[in-house]
Amino acid sequence: MRTRLTHWSKLLVLLLGLLAPIAPVHAADLSLAYESIEPSSIRIGDTAIIRVTSLDGYLDNVPLPSVTGLKFEFVAHQQGFEFVAGKPIPSSYVYIRVTPEFVGVFTIPGLTPKSRTLGLEVVAADNPNPSAWRTYKQNPPPPAPKATASLPKGAELKAGGAAFVRLVVPSRSIYVGESVPVDIEVGLRPGIVTSLNGLPTLTGGDFTLNNLSRQPERRDEVIGGNPFTLMTWHSVLAAVKPGDFSLSVAAPLSVKINTLSREDISIAAQMGAPFLQGLYNGIKPKDLTIASPPSDVRVLSLPTEGRPKDFTGAVGGFQVASEISPAHPAAGDPLTLRLRVSGAGNFDRVDSPMLSELEHWKTYPPRSSFKKDDAVGYKGEKVFEQPLITAQTGDQTIPGLDFSYFNPNTKRYERAQTQPIKITIGTSLADRSGGSVDAAALTRGLRPDHPRSNSLVGDLEPLYFQRTFLAVPTALALILAGILLLVRPSQARVNSKVTARALAKLDAAARSGNPAAFFEAARNTLVQTFAARWNLPPDRVTAEEIRAQLGPGAEDLERLWALADEAKYSRYEPGSTDFQHWVTLVHGQVKES
Repeated sequence: MRTRLTHWSKLLVLLLGLLAPIAPVHAADLSLAYESIEPSSIRIGDTAIIRVTSLDGYLDNVPLPSVTGLKFEFVAHQQGFEFVAGKPIPSSYVYIRVTPEFVGVFTIPGLTPKSRTLGLEVVAADNPNPSAWRTYKQNPPPPAPKATASLPKGAELKAGGAAFVRLVVPSRSIYVGESVPVDIEVGLRPGIVTSLNGLPTLTGGDFTLNNLSRQPERRDEVIGGNPFTLMTWHSVLAAVKPGDFSLSVAAPLSVKINTLSREDISIAAQMGAPFLQGLYNGIKPKDLTIASPPSDVRVLSLPTEGRPKDFTGAVGGFQVASEISPAHPAAGDPLTLRLRVSGAGNFDRVDSPMLSELEHWKTYPPRSSFKKDDAVGYKGEKVFEQPLITAQTGDQTIPGLDFSYFNPNTKRYERAQTQPIKITIGTSLADRSGGSVDAAALTRGLRPDHPRSNSLVGDLEPLYFQRTFLAVPTALALILAGILLLVRPSQARVNSKVTARALAKLDAAARSGNPAAFFEAARNTLVQTFAARWNLPPDRVTAEEIRAQLGPGAEDLERLWALADEAKYSRYEPGSTDFQHWVTLVHGQVKES
């Protein structure tokens, strides 16, 4: 069917060719070429540009015309596409600069066999506002093409040479759990690629692509003589298991692809633009998904030899520093001890117990926050803050803090430590008063207690020992006991409903993909569950209390506590696998209760 339609279309072309009053076709390289000049009117001292367009391959040789009073010189060659009814036709261009030597109206002979002459008007420099000059200023011709760059290393042109996708990963081996910065680059031919239909995605389920930058970096380049728009996303890659893998990213596009033969294009072009436009009417962009060439990545397991007991999975390069404030506290004043962990790596695994016990000090559970220094959270600073209180005065020493991590560059575990902090605890205001009380200050503005005058009593027994008074609290106690007996079964039902609502809120947050809401709901659900199970107030349910109650089996729960802080302060965004894991963990703990 396709062959028959093509045959009839060619016969129609030949018939129209016999009827149309056009010049004979020359069998030469320039038979399918035409030219234009912009602007057609300029001031003396300015230049115009002649663009010769060929629909029949690369223009090797275009003769320069000879016109008295005009100077002609080649500017550049360029490859591109001409669009007719939305259809790209491979074309080539030659740019020629025209410089006038004096004022006048010039006729430039055609440069190709089928072209007509071109006209150029040159006016004096003080000539006010020629109409063609205004048009040129509003719609100037395209600038001369930039220097041509080569295709980036590791990229392959696809979709008929209109686009490419490239994944830039480190050449070294990486470790399980390590966060590795990667770049995803997508190159598009403007006009041929009509739209990018989504963000690039990673193929395969053995890696997670986290914190993909929302807006890509954009730049324009000429690659192989063709204009390209390059978009680069930054992200962080993490492997979930060891092994040798091939990684690739894919991007969905809408592309106009030329499916007509070169012979059809040549015949239609000879008939002129109206017939060429009709030939391509109805052609629409096609949706494609193009992938990058595979990149080989080797993932290694973290070594077991030399692994510290307090290692929490942090991989990267880190530095630590500590401080305490205020600098001059008094006994009983709350102090804040800060540990700052900075550098580059997987900050979601950076954790520190701070000071669990310290002689003469009351310690409280620490909290953490994260501030990123790049778009993807690979570099930044994580700050742990722990409140401390002491009642002992004098010179005190806060021990140094340490933090264990694995350094992929040195391929061994390392420990970063801070120096001990010396601080002087002053005497509190109450101690400095020496126990003396300013009676005038205590009674100022208050009326002192005193017995009423002219009042007599027959018994000095206190009111709360009298029988009539004792009957009131006894009755109230009995009423309260009855209420408790009636309410206890319904309270259990209330607790069950509260837990069901918390789990429903957790599942909804998981489906929406909101990490901050999800981890906050997960932690609140576990706080309610553990507070009821261990008969503790909710504010006592901390990561340290969970570790003390559950022992070694509490590692995942401690990590959930840390991720809740990460999601709240650093917008940590886990993948879908992480959500399912934490949902299963929380549901399991609730069922045990």
